[in-house]
Amino acid sequence: MKHDNTAIAPWYKQPWLWFILAPVIASVFSGSTFLYLSIVSADGIVKDDYYKVAKGLEIDDRPALQAAALNLSAELLLDDITGDIGLTLHGKVADDLNRLTLEIVHPIHQKYDQNIQLRRIPGSTRFTGSLQATLSVSKHFVVVVPPDNSWNLRTEVEPPYDPLRIQLSSAR
Repeated sequence: MKHDNTAIAPWYKQPWLWFILAPVIASVFSGSTFLYLSIVSADGIVKDDYYKVAKGLEIDDRPALQAAALNLSAELLLDDITGDIGLTLHGKVADDLNRLTLEIVHPIHQKYDQNIQLRRIPGSTRFTGSLQATLSVSKHFVVVVPPDNSWNLRTEVEPPYDPLRIQLSSAR
């Protein structure tokens, strides 16, 4: 009977051990990385009139109801190429209303949101302004509010955006 006198390599030099441990080590490393990123990175803010009540969410409809009581509606013309914005407001428009805020809200990424100040053209119910950046190629929510936030008009728009004519109403 012949004996093999070759020495056995230590455990850390065994290839089968590393073949088995490699996926476990990779899983622990990637899991730790994703756990760290999920704790450190901030979630995006959902922009709407939602507020938390106990375990549920409620929506504040008072601004939309106030716009309906004033019979307000608007026609918005957005030119994504030139950046021009024109808004014509219909209904019981206050004479001292000189500014409006146009909020263009991306449903997921806050970095694509735009808050644009619209100025009133004297003697009319038309407002003008300019886009801050071109719109991303996805759905957006468009909200028009006065400086006192007493009412709002809103709608949802989808591409293409050049030029885009939008009807805003108080109906939710």
